[in-house]
Amino acid sequence: MVTIKASKDLRPISDLKSGGSEIVRQVNQTGRPVVLTRHGRGVAVVLSLEEYEYLSERVENLELQRAVEEAEREIAAGHWVSNEEVRSKIERWADAEEG
Repeated sequence: MVTIKASKDLRPISDLKSGGSEIVRQVNQTGRPVVLTRHGRGVAVVLSLEEYEYLSERVENLELQRAVEEAEREIAAGHWVSNEEVRSKIERWADAEEG
């Protein structure tokens, strides 16, 4: 992610009404997000679609990585279930849904 330039990338939220397309153009042209402010405080961020997708993918990857690390800790601590137990539970759940 590109660093925000406070002198150019902080805009009052009122600019959205009169200059929404300009804000979008700025974001796409510079590759930097624009921070919308109200009373001098940040309230929202406008990102390019590409940057949003990139950040969303990173979050998903980090969540998966954390889940794998947690599973590895559980296995190392001896907390695991055999394949047979998992299969049995899944079959019971499937039977319960059918009935």
